[in-house]
Amino acid sequence: MIGLVGWMPTAVEASSWISLWTLEKQKVTKRRLPLNEALQEFNSGYYMTALLAVFFLIIGWMTLYGTQTVLSDNAVTFADQAVQLFTTHIGKWAYIFIAVSAFATMFSTCMTAHDAIARVSLDILKHLTPEHKHYSGRKYFAIGIIGLAIVNYIVLTAFGANMGTLVALATFISFVMAPIVGYMNLKNVMSDDLPKAFHPGKGLQYLTYAGIVFLSLFALYYCWIVLF
Repeated sequence: MIGLVGWMPTAVEASSWISLWTLEKQKVTKRRLPLNEALQEFNSGYYMTALLAVFFLIIGWMTLYGTQTVLSDNAVTFADQAVQLFTTHIGKWAYIFIAVSAFATMFSTCMTAHDAIARVSLDILKHLTPEHKHYSGRKYFAIGIIGLAIVNYIVLTAFGANMGTLVALATFISFVMAPIVGYMNLKNVMSDDLPKAFHPGKGLQYLTYAGIVFLSLFALYYCWIVLF
C-alpha cells in the first residue's frame, strides 16, 4: 500500500522536475512561457502518467494476481519473471519483444530521473551557497549526471540481491516526504512571486490542504507502525 501511494501515479517531488524543465525550455526557446501553456504541459504529463499507472495496475492484476507467483527480490530473476508473465499469456515468440520493451521503458525512466535529479541537485546547491553561485553550465550538469550514475551503481550493487527492500525504502521515503513537498508547492504558488490572478482558487486550496493533512496523518501512522 505504501509503495502504491508513494509512487502512484508518480512521486510528488516530480513537480519540481517539471518546473525546472519548464525553465530550461524558456532558456532554449528564448521566450517566456505563458501560465496556461506551462499548466497544459504539466497536466498532460501528469494525466498520461496516471493513465499508465492504471494500465500497469491492470496488467499486474491480469497476469500476476491469483497465480501464486512469488516475485524474487533478485533484480535479474525478477526481470525474467516479469517477462515470463507476459509470454505465458501471449506466447514464447513474444519474449524478445517484451524484453526489449521492458529495457526501453526502464532505460528511458533512468534517463529522465538522472536528468531531473541532477537539475534539482544543482539548483539546491545554488541556493545553499551564500553567494548563490550558479551551477547551470554543461560542466556542472555532466558532473551531476556522472555522480548520480556512480551512486546508483553502488546502490544497485549493494541491493542487487534484495531489490524488494530497495524499492520499499525508496517508496517509503517518497511517501513520508510527500506532505512536506506538497506544502512547499502550495507555499510557492501562494507566494508574492506569483501574481494573485494566477493563484489557485479556494476549492483547489482546500483540496490541497485536505491532501496534505491526509498524507501527514497516513505517514505518521505508518511510522508509528514501523517503530512500535
